[in-house]
Amino acid sequence: MKIKDLFGALLKQVPNILTVYRIAAAIAIVFIPAYETAFYVIYALAGVSDLFDGVIARALKVESRFGSTMDTVGDVLLTLTGTFVVFYNMDPLNYGTLGIVIAFFLMRVLGAVVTGIRFKKFAMLHTAGNKIGMILFYLIPFFYSMCAAQGTEDILIYCITSVCILAAAEEIAIQLVMPEFDDNIKNIVSAIKRRKSFASDNSDANE
Repeated sequence: MKIKDLFGALLKQVPNILTVYRIAAAIAIVFIPAYETAFYVIYALAGVSDLFDGVIARALKVESRFGSTMDTVGDVLLTLTGTFVVFYNMDPLNYGTLGIVIAFFLMRVLGAVVTGIRFKKFAMLHTAGNKIGMILFYLIPFFYSMCAAQGTEDILIYCITSVCILAAAEEIAIQLVMPEFDDNIKNIVSAIKRRKSFASDNSDANE
């Protein structure tokens, strides 16, 4: 194999490499002392990998169902382990904030069930609400120590998780409304327009 071809083949694997790193980092942060330099570096790089793997895959035109599924797995793992670190190191444990976070995860599970039933897929939608919510949720470990020093860590978690719950509820509504699966749909308004357009096209075809 020529060097050029080898480089091209390796370049196409960059999105998968970034996704695998995120999965490995999500597991690793459980075993690293929380809120220390190593934790923040690994956790931050995992977040950066999430920003670029999809962009690079689209730029290289190497998007795949497997890559999309692994991206979702990486996102879920990073969210779970980041949340675990926060609550494992919370002293005393606040059951109110834990409850709202569990409610958020249950909403996510319900969304995955709806997607699986309707479209036979395991994926999360890339809606604007989901992106904003997940970015905020991802940032919780970065701000937790600072907020804990001020006694406002509960407010931080309540506010961010509430945004995530609303985004998860919108995702479920979109999955129920959409006539076909599209993980890049932006919001419920776009989904309703898509459904109306789909219904109109079918009506015209049947005339």
